[in-house]
Formats: sequence, C-alpha cells, structure tokens
Amino acid sequence: MSKMLSQQLSNRRLLVDLLALMFGLGSWIGVNGVYVQLPLIVHTAPEEWSLPAHMVMLVQIANLGPILYTLYIRYTVWAYDKYIIYALLTAGTFACITLSFLYDHISFVFGKEHSTALLSLMFVTALVGCTSSVLFIPYMRNYREIYLVSYLVGEGLSGFVPSAVALIQGVGNNPECVNVTKPNSTHLEFMLAASDPRFSSQMFFIFIGILLCLSFLSFLSLNCLPVARGERVKLPSSMEMLPTDTTAPPSYKTNAGWKMPRFSYYYLLIMMAVVCLLGNGTLPSIQSYSCLPYGSIAYHLTVTLASIAGPLAMSLGFFVKTPEVKLLNILMVAILALSSFVLYLAAKSPYPPLQHSWMGELMVVFIWIILCGLIGFVKMGITTLYRPDPGRGLYYTGVATQIGSLIGAITTFVLVNYTKIFQSYSPCTYLAEN
Repeated sequence: MSKMLSQQLSNRRLLVDLLALMFGLGSWIGVNGVYVQLPLIVHTAPEEWSLPAHMVMLVQIANLGPILYTLYIRYTVWAYDKYIIYALLTAGTFACITLSFLYDHISFVFGKEHSTALLSLMFVTALVGCTSSVLFIPYMRNYREIYLVSYLVGEGLSGFVPSAVALIQGVGNNPECVNVTKPNSTHLEFMLAASDPRFSSQMFFIFIGILLCLSFLSFLSLNCLPVARGERVKLPSSMEMLPTDTTAPPSYKTNAGWKMPRFSYYYLLIMMAVVCLLGNGTLPSIQSYSCLPYGSIAYHLTVTLASIAGPLAMSLGFFVKTPEVKLLNILMVAILALSSFVLYLAAKSPYPPLQHSWMGELMVVFIWIILCGLIGFVKMGITTLYRPDPGRGLYYTGVATQIGSLIGAITTFVLVNYTKIFQSYSPCTYLAEN
C-alpha cells in the first residue's frame, strides 16, 4: 500500500493538487454557507420559515448562468473561459463579503418586507455554483487527469467546510425546551429557546468570502505558476478544441483514440442526472425530516459525517483505477435502495421506527454516511470516465448534473411545501406528550 501511494505521489505535483482542490472548493461554498446559517437567520428574517423556499427557487433561477454560457460557446468563437471563471469567483467573493454586512438588511417590495440583500447576494453565489458544473469541471480537462479528482474532492468539501464551521459556531446546538405552562393549567407546554452562537453570522460570511478569495487565487496560480502550467496537457491536433465546444461531435463518433459505446455514453449521463437528482436535490431537502426525530445529536453527526463521506469517497480516485460501468451499476442499485429507505424514514416523521433508541440513532447516521459516500464515488467515477473525451463529454456531465439537481429540487420543494407527506418534529412536543 505504501509503495503504491509513493508511486502515486511521485507522479504528481502536490501543489497543483492543492490548487485544484481550492479551485473546486469555491464552486458551491457560497450557497452552502448561506444554507447552514438558516437556523440563525430565519429568526430575524421577515419571511421567517418561508425563507428557505425563496432560496430554493433562487438557486434554480441561477441556472440561467449555464444557459447563458451555453449560448455563449455556441454562438461565439472567442475562448474566454478563463476570464469568465475569474469574473465568477470575483463576484462570489465580493457577494459573500458584502453579505456579512447586509445579510439582515430589510427593504419593502410591493408593500411587504423582504430580505432583499440576502436573497440578491445569494443569487450571485448561486450563479457561481450552477455555472461551475458546465464550466469549472470541463476547464480541468486542460490539466492531467489525476488533478480532476483533486478538483472533485474540493467541490465536495464546499459542502463539508461550511457545515463543520457552523457546528463550531454553535448552529444547531441541542435545543432547550422551556416550560411555559400557564398557572393552574394541567396541560404542559414547552417552547424552544434559541441559544446564542459562539460567533456571529457576519464573521461566518467573512470567513466564507476569504475561502472564495483563496479559490480565486488558486485558479490564478493554476494559470500562472510554472509548476502548474507544466502539468497542463498538450492536445493533439485532432483534439484542438475547447473542452466545452458544442460544435465538436459526440465522442462515440470521434477517431481521437478514445471510445465509448453510444449506449454507455448516454446511459452514464442519465445515471449522473439521477445521482445528482438525489444527492443535490431530493436528499438534502428531506434530511432534517429523516434525522431530527432521532435527536439533534444524530442530526448534526449526520450533517457533518455525511458531508465528509462524499469527498473521502471521491479521494479514492487517487488510489484506484477508473471504475467500470458494471461496478457503477451495482453501486447505483445500492444508492436507490438506501435513498428509498431514507425517504421512508422522512415520510414516517415525526414518529419513525426505532425512535428514542441508540439503535435508531446509529442506524440513521450510518445509512446517511454510506449513502453520501456512494453518491460521491459514483459522481467521481462517471466524471473520470468522460475525462479523456476529446469532445463534449465533461460539458454534458455538467448539464446532466444541473438538470438532475433542478428536477430533484423542484419536485421535493413541491412535496415538502404543498403536501403533508413530510411532517416536522419538535422535541418539545415529545416532552409535552410524556
């Protein structure tokens, strides 16, 4: 094992790995940072608990970014991908820094109070995340294949890092239930008492802005440092085209030395869309319903450990060969089975099986860790299969990612907000009943 590891390390530049990782970190960290602050922000926001619904729709509207980029590369002949990435990361950095000072700013829109600054600036960070799927990943094709895994690990960490910092901050500490039973009343009543965080949302957003700035500097270094430029690949004449060139033929029709059966080419894109539908759209939306009934400790262990399971699974790409389609099929079956069970637990909220027992807590944490790890590994496997594609493979994986995420988010949004399938859980209700 140590010999294999030394061989892997000797064939790469660790500085370039770090730069690629930090570049990937900047993809979704802005959006994820706003989401993990919701438990603190909703108490003062005029939208209250409808604020997440507004945010979900804004993220979907931000898919305008990939659409505009697609039109750009289709109808122009100028290769300005690098400068577009510079602009996006710069905009994301300034949005997060500005957000730290204006996140609680309220203004009137059509006669009602709204968190206009928060929602507007989050839309900017969402543009960065949505466009990264069709721009950042294809751009990494300019570098040796081994650095694509580093980028994917960084992209996975864009969800874990904000969650870990939020846990340190104290977001989501075990809630305290205060007895507010009226005098001479036989009906017990409890109310949740919010606890003060260790540091403010302002400091949190400044920290996220600094990370986005580091992501910008890392991308700048990838393009300017000699050690990074030395790791770029020189495409043969038959492949001299933009990685996202929509005029390039589908890869199963090329003669550039890379082949994939036509059925597999489209099948893997559908698999990527389904995985992202679950991993980016559906499962995050119902995570609280499936975990909170087992207690706050189980919920926050799930958030933290599951967030790191994905990047860890992606990092296996450093040590294992590109997985075969047969293996991905097996893992996909496992993902669908575990996702169905998680949806069942969420639908049974607020009274799921094995509630108020250590077995139930262990079960839900373990299932989420395995599920997120499998999703991360399958996404890494599909992406690396398309990495040698001289045509539009990586661009199409980004499109599949966004389409799947969009369908999953909208579907789950409707189910959560307009049906009674998922019921929220309150520990204070449990105390009152017992």
